[in-house]
Amino acid sequence: MAKNKTGGDVTFAFVGLEGTLLEAQDHIDTVLDAVKAAQAKAPPGFEILMGGDASIQKQSEDVTNEDFGRALFLNLPITLVILLLAFGALLAALVPLALAMAAVITASGICALISQVNPLSQVYTEMVLLMGLATGTDYALFVLSRSRTERRAGHSKEESLLIATATSGKAVFFAGVTVLLAIAGMFLVGNVIFTSLAIASIVVVAMAILISVTLLPALLAMLGDNVDRLKIPFLNRGGGAHGGFWGMVSDQVLARPAILATITLVALLALAAPILTLNLGFNGNKSLPNAVDAKKALTTLEENFTLGLTSPAVVVVDPGKNKNVFAEDVQSHIDQFTSLVSTETASPSNPNAPYGQPIRTEVNDAGDLEAIRVPVNADTGEDKAIDAVNHLRDDLVPGAFADSPAKAQVTGTTAFNIDFRDNIIFRTPFVFSFVLGLAFLILLLTFRSLVIAVKAIILNLLSVGAAYGLLVLVFQKGWLLEPVLSFDATGIIESWLPLFLFSILFGLSMDYHMFIMGRIKEAHEHGMSNAEAISAGVKATAGTITNAAAIMVAIAIIFAFARDIALKQFGFGLAAAILIDATVIRSILLPASMKLLGEANWYLPGWLKWLPEIRMAE
Repeated sequence: MAKNKTGGDVTFAFVGLEGTLLEAQDHIDTVLDAVKAAQAKAPPGFEILMGGDASIQKQSEDVTNEDFGRALFLNLPITLVILLLAFGALLAALVPLALAMAAVITASGICALISQVNPLSQVYTEMVLLMGLATGTDYALFVLSRSRTERRAGHSKEESLLIATATSGKAVFFAGVTVLLAIAGMFLVGNVIFTSLAIASIVVVAMAILISVTLLPALLAMLGDNVDRLKIPFLNRGGGAHGGFWGMVSDQVLARPAILATITLVALLALAAPILTLNLGFNGNKSLPNAVDAKKALTTLEENFTLGLTSPAVVVVDPGKNKNVFAEDVQSHIDQFTSLVSTETASPSNPNAPYGQPIRTEVNDAGDLEAIRVPVNADTGEDKAIDAVNHLRDDLVPGAFADSPAKAQVTGTTAFNIDFRDNIIFRTPFVFSFVLGLAFLILLLTFRSLVIAVKAIILNLLSVGAAYGLLVLVFQKGWLLEPVLSFDATGIIESWLPLFLFSILFGLSMDYHMFIMGRIKEAHEHGMSNAEAISAGVKATAGTITNAAAIMVAIAIIFAFARDIALKQFGFGLAAAILIDATVIRSILLPASMKLLGEANWYLPGWLKWLPEIRMAE
């Protein structure tokens, strides 16, 4: 019997489960059912709660799967509505959605085969859905929009399709390749979750590209003008040659480029400034949604004992080759260690001590390994827990085992979080260099302009930086959106999120940049001046980019309403970056900077003249 801090009648018991955590999750329902049965027979006022790694993981995954199911249920009709508004015809709207689903289904099958050779984290299925819907729909939208535009301009069905595939088709291909290379940067992290997400994303984006440049043209050739059948009255009036609202914005930008570029740049830098206070970590058990029943057990543990009972720090003692943990010299050092920990264990007179009771030890059957479980007097994601584990690693373990032949190492959930964050921080420069370097090379080959390549990198970094800043303001500092998104700010941004978002966002941002720059370059090659080409390119792509961005934002924002805070942060960050990129960057900063640079936009140093040229128009 263990009493709570106030000496009341709260107690706890440990239930050990055999096997790995995944195996424990498979069998946890039996324990949960036993707890429910016991609760049903308990007298009024007597409550039995259960919470631990296996039950938390199982219930959290159930909640996440429910959220993804709801996201799919909402995403498909929302995407269809946006496509209906874009095309004004049911058949034309169904084509991109059907091709995106084809990419998702095919990629899911390929990933299932890959998993037989290289096991993937379970989260890969959600990434296939998210990236497949986003890129598959957008890529088909780009090509189909250009084909319809050329048909309305008076070209024959065959000519329209040829122009669309030679221009937008090429833009899709090279934008998609940039996305693939950006995502490939995740392999450099050397983590199974990042690797799984990278494999899933690469497979589904590759399928989206392949379908857009092969199956889509074939389907459009077969449908011909029938793609516009089942028109919906009053929809898809568009902005015509003037680009609608965004065309009007671009006219104002090109008339006052210096003022608007300065204002926009200052605003983006201001949004990005909170990055300086970015606090990477893991939100821990406190951030679990209320739908996870185990959360109530964790809350009770924290109020009466310590939350660290469910995820203690584990000190693993290896006595050395051909030695036994029961050897006197090994046990003396273990006793010394537990004694050191006991002096810093919470008690009524010292409730804020870093460690909690009880300290438990387990020895394996061979007797050559001992695990000492030390409860940490804080949630796994809190600074206090991180400090406590670092104290074990830096002070208590070395102090107790300095002269011992045995080796002792600290593991556990908090220790894993620390190591994971440190690895992310260490790998970040390599991932950034890899992604930025390859993106720069593709842009240089595509547009044969040093200025355009450099500027594209800068503009994309601005949109990503602004999204990071908003993440800090909303989820770390709790500004404005807590009631809307139904969460409580924890002061922590998930360690994996910024680097993962960068790889995804940088690639997706290139979609719009390639598309709009392709049209500007095309107009410039046809004899227009720099200013005329900018205006024509922005106005010709404004509607399509708006619709494509609306689809991506809609897909992403649904995840911001998920119950898991990590998913919330991901969905919000993705939606914010895409929205900023498709509006502020593409409609204001890009044309303004190009107008100010004039013909220097197309500058290519003599020592780079040997580069092969990828023509965006034939």
